[in-house]
Amino acid sequence: MQLLNRFRSSLIYPMTATLMLVTVLPVALVGYFLAAYNREHLRTFEKQSLTRQAVNLSSEVSLTLASRQAGLDGIARVFRTMPIRDDAQRAELLKATAEDSGRAFLYLQIAAEDGNGAFVRDPALSDELAAALAPTLGEAHRQALGGVELKMLDFSEPRSPVLVAALPLENPEGKTRESLVAVLNLQPILDRLRETATGGQFVGLFDQRGHVIASEPEQLPGRDLSQTPLVADFLETPVRLTRIYRSANRPDPVVGSVAGIAGTDWGLIVERSTKEAFAPVRGMLIRTLIVSGIAGLMALGIGFFAAKRLTGPIEELDRVSTEIAEGNFSVRAPVDGRHEIAHLATNFNHMAGKIESVVRRLRQALRQNQELFLETIRTLATAIDAKDPYTRGHSERVSSYSMAIARHLGLPQDQVFRIRIAAILHDVGKLGIRESILNKPGGLTEEEFAVMKRHPEIGAQIMAPIRMLKDIIPGIRNHHETWDGRGYPDGLRGEEIPLVARIIGAADTFDAMTTTRPYQKAMTLDFVLAKIRGMAGNRYDPQIIDALIGAVESGDITPPDAAHGGAGTGPEVV
Repeated sequence: MQLLNRFRSSLIYPMTATLMLVTVLPVALVGYFLAAYNREHLRTFEKQSLTRQAVNLSSEVSLTLASRQAGLDGIARVFRTMPIRDDAQRAELLKATAEDSGRAFLYLQIAAEDGNGAFVRDPALSDELAAALAPTLGEAHRQALGGVELKMLDFSEPRSPVLVAALPLENPEGKTRESLVAVLNLQPILDRLRETATGGQFVGLFDQRGHVIASEPEQLPGRDLSQTPLVADFLETPVRLTRIYRSANRPDPVVGSVAGIAGTDWGLIVERSTKEAFAPVRGMLIRTLIVSGIAGLMALGIGFFAAKRLTGPIEELDRVSTEIAEGNFSVRAPVDGRHEIAHLATNFNHMAGKIESVVRRLRQALRQNQELFLETIRTLATAIDAKDPYTRGHSERVSSYSMAIARHLGLPQDQVFRIRIAAILHDVGKLGIRESILNKPGGLTEEEFAVMKRHPEIGAQIMAPIRMLKDIIPGIRNHHETWDGRGYPDGLRGEEIPLVARIIGAADTFDAMTTTRPYQKAMTLDFVLAKIRGMAGNRYDPQIIDALIGAVESGDITPPDAAHGGAGTGPEVV
């Protein structure tokens, strides 16, 4: 959220982002579409390549097996047509045949019904492998004696790629008394698989059950591939297949192709991981990302520099306009260059100058109006004081004291000004009181005091028609209300009394106690402060009293007649 707010707060970020977008997006899109095109092209090419490889290898395996089969058939024909009974001669003939075949046979035997007979064994056939093959050789011999021609017995020794085959040998009477048993060497096939298996390929020769006969890598012979999707489909329908699928033997999807071995139920599969097959596409994507990243960083730097150069003057204009909005009309925007923003700054400065001139004239007119207004108020206060000569200057002093109290309360300047006006006019209602009551030197009777107590109401009525002074009327009407609710004219209590009235009331009493009048002498300042402090919470707002005492102690309030020490009698404040 904070990042979004910053993005919205300055033109630098959207401009930089836009430049990065128009720079990086085309490069990324071109790279993506090229990679997608090359991936599809490479997919097709890989399928075709694996198909050709599988077909070629299956043909080579078919030829190799056919040659092995032809060799066995030739040996069988020799022994069927040449009734050689001597085991030594048979062994010599088998040895010559094995040598002529280029070591295609690791073991050859003419076995009688009891399983014994002349044989030849290649040194490459180890004792361990021979022992492992013995049961299979015995089974092949028994089936051959039964007339079954096992040209390729289903056997593969995982440690060495071999196959077992057996052919029945009939005597001149047409009866099978012997068999030709052979162990075929599949190492040439494995060597060929190893030669063609490149780039992480798996090449495997599997039988009709899906078991691996020979493979590259070599550790896989004997493994069951019947659950591999491609092999499973081939075992069900032995046709050439090529597709992309997931193999149980590999973590990644693979591209695979399978082809049958002619003359057998076997198949040959070639697999390659898509991760390796499509490595060029992945490399292209990585290079695209790198180029896009470099382009993005360059765009970020250039975009930030260009945006900063463009938005710098705009930010300066924003700063200057903010200062002007806050009232500093003398500030001006710097003008640099001749571009549009510089022209805008020039016009802005011209406009600011005009505004400053107008504001200066308005302020001057406002001061004049305020002075005229204050002079009018002072004139009215003078008229009030002239009607009551005993309180001459009282309104101005109460106004001054009220302003000092308001400042110590921390009130804003406009409210202090309204309190000033209200304090000057707080006794304007005395204009409606008979002079005989106002100028009476002695105490007032109850009837006269009741008339005198009406002056706040009369003052409020006098000021009511003046709409501009409606905010000061509460100070005029309620400045004789008391904190305990015993004041007049409305009997307000506590904070029900308007703040301006509470301030003027305290200032009015303070002035009455600290000035000399015909019916009393000014009290000492210490006595007045002690007396007023005692009236806090009873007659006056304690907060107002604290502000009044603070103003006196700081020297903001200095009564004209009061002195330190001594005492006096309390006045009758009306």
